[in-house]
Amino acid sequence: MLITTGVAVVISIAAGASIRAWAFAIFAFLVAIGFGGVAFANGSSVIVAILSSVAILVFMETGYLAGVFVSGFLRRNGRARENNSVADNVATTHERPQG
Repeated sequence: MLITTGVAVVISIAAGASIRAWAFAIFAFLVAIGFGGVAFANGSSVIVAILSSVAILVFMETGYLAGVFVSGFLRRNGRARENNSVADNVATTHERPQG
């Protein structure tokens, strides 16, 4: 179960950098239902299966938000580097005409 949760979180972080929120919400909801169904099929009670579903959903959403934050930060940082490149920082010299 711990490995499955870890894999779900890693996938969620990667998804945060690449897919839209509505698409991930549908994906996470289906994964959570499947996770709860497997827990119920393995002999857990309905309450435990529902709590397992909610827990995996929370972990996945947290991973997605972390992925969105990190990818946005890296994009913003990359744009700042492009705008502050060495070529842009070189001062141009203007000669003043002497009169």
